[in-house]
Amino acid sequence: MTTLDAEDARPAYRRVADQLTAAIESGKLAPGDQLPTHKALADEYGVAVETAKRALTELRNAGLVVTRQGKGSYVRRKPDDEERSEPVVSEISARVDELARELERVKERVAALEADSAGE
Repeated sequence: MTTLDAEDARPAYRRVADQLTAAIESGKLAPGDQLPTHKALADEYGVAVETAKRALTELRNAGLVVTRQGKGSYVRRKPDDEERSEPVVSEISARVDELARELERVKERVAALEADSAGE
């Protein structure tokens, strides 16, 4: 188990995120490498699963990892300077499209529920 510094006053998720960031920056975790599952990270660092999830969210927000639903989290590959924004933009665009479709489904469900309750 990797131990976190008990003297460090920062939240546990931040300390886990910083250790993972250091592993990425040092090359211990290389671009394309899959990160451990939330449960495995929680076990490794002696933290709650939610703490491990939040640490990975921090890494995602920092652009260090990408997460594929149902597949896991991976260290982000470093694109050439010319290609730097294109993959990020396409990922964001795909996610926005997915969220828009989900929002439409929710709207349809709400409308159906409202119609049912109005008929009662």
